[in-house]
Amino acid sequence: MSGLILLLSILAVLVVAAVIVGKKQRRVMREGKLLKSETVYQDGEKFYVEKVMFKDWHACIHSYYLISDRLSEGHTIVEQRWDYNDFCNITIRLEDCTYTLIRQVDVIALVRSFSPIPVDEFDRIVRPLIM
Repeated sequence: MSGLILLLSILAVLVVAAVIVGKKQRRVMREGKLLKSETVYQDGEKFYVEKVMFKDWHACIHSYYLISDRLSEGHTIVEQRWDYNDFCNITIRLEDCTYTLIRQVDVIALVRSFSPIPVDEFDRIVRPLIM
């Protein structure tokens, strides 16, 4: 009888652990130290926000270009906008989502929608989420 109780207790712990791990959002940016990872709602739209930090600006710039290439790899780019001042601010609309990637010295911020949104509208909606 005590063996059955032990087995049920172990099974219950495993189920709870599986639920907790299943609810956790996987990181999009594998590089850097994770500062923030959350799903938020803004103007009736759902967004995933992630921020990562690097040891210095050089590592941040290097990772920025790796991340930006990886995010659109294998997808058709429908629309995009670069900030031509330093090339470290881009908004891209793919067929299934829109995202912005912004480098701020040693931090990279990502905001990604769960559905495609035109770039102008996306930038207007997510501006408060990035600050």
